[in-house]
Amino acid sequence: MSVESDADLLIFLNPDEFGVEAMYLARGSDEARPVTGIFDDEGSNWNPNRWSGTEFQAQMGASITSTGPTFLCRTSDLLKGGRKGETLTIKGQEYRIEDKRPDGTGMTLLLLMAND
Repeated sequence: MSVESDADLLIFLNPDEFGVEAMYLARGSDEARPVTGIFDDEGSNWNPNRWSGTEFQAQMGASITSTGPTFLCRTSDLLKGGRKGETLTIKGQEYRIEDKRPDGTGMTLLLLMAND
């Protein structure tokens, strides 16, 4: 159990400082709701499942590792803690949740993939 309350956690997610507001659409819901969090794009929306590389790279055994976009928010803001396939719209771009990593303190890191 976390020492901080849900209200305390909002201090770290303030959109006037370094947080952003996203619109969260939970599975089975018709209406998105606002969620504040910390968005980190890492400059990458690369999906290794969509690109197998060139023939030369396959021969050389080349591989690329990337972290991709993430969104850190309060677990309580997500329906059932957030589920794969649900969507977040951040700065006009829609992302789907690919995985989640709750940290046990009331915060969850969502691993995102851009919907293109």
